[in-house]
Amino acid sequence: MFQMKARSRNNPLRAELNYFIIHFMKDAAGQSINRRIRMLRKALNLTQNKFAMILAVSQSQIASMETGEREVKSRIIRQLCDSFGVNGHWLRTGEGPMFIQKNDAQLTKLLALFVNLEPRYQDFILNAIDQFLKMQEEQEEPVVNG
Repeated sequence: MFQMKARSRNNPLRAELNYFIIHFMKDAAGQSINRRIRMLRKALNLTQNKFAMILAVSQSQIASMETGEREVKSRIIRQLCDSFGVNGHWLRTGEGPMFIQKNDAQLTKLLALFVNLEPRYQDFILNAIDQFLKMQEEQEEPVVNG
């Protein structure tokens, strides 16, 4: 009958078990951040290609990160937080809200998408915003002093 000496530090089976536990836990943690990156991309309604353009990486790098084939570097984490207003604690641990503040995240997303447009489309967007602002001003009720 096989007996394992649990307290023996030189036991090769124990060493293999410890190795497995350490690497399994590392892989599980890596997978969760990878899943959160995919969740973030989907929440922003971006394709892998557009997401990659904003982060200045290739589409295949995004795909590899999302599937867990590639480690998520701290540079990417910082970039995601800076570009989209992502809560860094959420990205690393899954705890808390995805975004620091929704309005800031929306503005950041808008800017990130805007800079990737061709100049003629940027002009179109700016003209449309001007028109919406004029319409909004016309609809506001005047303040009456009295």
